[in-house]
Amino acid sequence: MHKSAKFSILILVIAFLLPGNSDAQRRRKGDFNILEGMSVTAKGGYNMFFGDLVDESRGSFSFGGVADREINEMFSARTQIIAGQMKGTQVFPESGLEYAYFNNIYGEFTVGGTYRPLNHILGYFRQRTLQPYAHLNVGLVYYSATEYWGEIGGGVEDEEWRSASEIAPLVSFGGGASIWINPLISINVEATGAMPFTDKMDVHDVWYAGDDWINEINPVQTSGNDFYYNFLVGVTFVIQDSKIGNDPRFNRKSYLKTRNYYRSKSRRSPARRNNKRFLFF
Repeated sequence: MHKSAKFSILILVIAFLLPGNSDAQRRRKGDFNILEGMSVTAKGGYNMFFGDLVDESRGSFSFGGVADREINEMFSARTQIIAGQMKGTQVFPESGLEYAYFNNIYGEFTVGGTYRPLNHILGYFRQRTLQPYAHLNVGLVYYSATEYWGEIGGGVEDEEWRSASEIAPLVSFGGGASIWINPLISINVEATGAMPFTDKMDVHDVWYAGDDWINEINPVQTSGNDFYYNFLVGVTFVIQDSKIGNDPRFNRKSYLKTRNYYRSKSRRSPARRNNKRFLFF
């Protein structure tokens, strides 16, 4: 990736992390609370690897978690940890027989920002049933991978050919949606494409024609960086609501959706009022 493109991505992520003017005006000096607007999501699902050594069997599993904090009506900052396993197989097109295959374990740590377009277009509504979003992240990925010979590869079938492990820079981007269940819980569905700045997550950065593999001479360089997708489903738990208020046009909808989760004041003791504040922020 060109240096100017990398710099642009970095500036965009920083912009996501900075509080908006409207939010800053509502805060007084020393009034910052890291938990305001914070939610955490536990998720897991399926990954698909797109590298040099993959013609088939490219799917495996991923799992992890995200901490997300609202900055203003449209943007939030997020920190994500995802880990799992990847695999893939390369076959000869003519015969369909296996040339080589790989597997790895990986873990990524990223920070970035989330943009919620409906809050931007229609106004902020915390209890919106379906809340789509887009996200952009930068960070690091660690992997440890091993490549094996296939049935018609240059070596003994299923014997280790080579291995690699490293920590590489990473850019990821994608989108998803939150489905509101109640004031504390929502369902999260997300698809993310990740581009690590390495060509060795499948170990296959060079290959050798004919018998050159025996002495590893005349290496043929493979193309570009590896790429993979994560398709994850999770459950989001609200730690504490932000102080951002719903757009006035949604006040009645908000009341109708949340009234069953709160007891009337006349039926609550002082202790229950304190508990309500603790449980629902």
